[in-house]
Amino acid sequence: MRCTIKSGVLPLVCALTLASQASAQRTLELGIDAGAIFGLGDESSVTVTLPASRFRAGFFLANPQWSLEPAAGLSYNKVEGEDGIFTYDVEIGALYHFRPFVIATADRKEVIASFSSVYARPFIGFTGFTGGDTDDSELSAGGGLGVKVPWRGDLAWRFEGNLGYGFDNKAVRIGLLAGVSFFTR
Repeated sequence: MRCTIKSGVLPLVCALTLASQASAQRTLELGIDAGAIFGLGDESSVTVTLPASRFRAGFFLANPQWSLEPAAGLSYNKVEGEDGIFTYDVEIGALYHFRPFVIATADRKEVIASFSSVYARPFIGFTGFTGGDTDDSELSAGGGLGVKVPWRGDLAWRFEGNLGYGFDNKAVRIGLLAGVSFFTR
């Protein structure tokens, strides 16, 4: 699937708009994740991005067990003697939260967020490569299983393992994410 940067970003912009309207006056989860992705297929690959590979914004819906979460990441890789490659990732996921727990203010007098420690996340996304001898994008889909671990008042650690499939290059990807989330109202 070929896609320009503009058309790859459009689904993310639409998702952010819809999610922000759906979650007006509800908790917002903002976060960054470090990532490791292992690509299995004709051309195997390993990508490790530290300290952050993507930014995400989670919008809790009317049913607090569900949140809609767009995410985006940008990177540029330049190797001596070769043209640089710009990579963009846009993704939309829907988190289903299992048993709820509560995040409160530091003095524990006000609840900031109520969500679960364990979640499941189906997702679809676009990954694009521009520069060098390539200008291509790919549609992918997958699912993840993760955990949110309360850290301080409105902060939580977040860890996820996921499995995705890229339709253009017919490759399976195993992803590991570790990040931090900040909860607002």
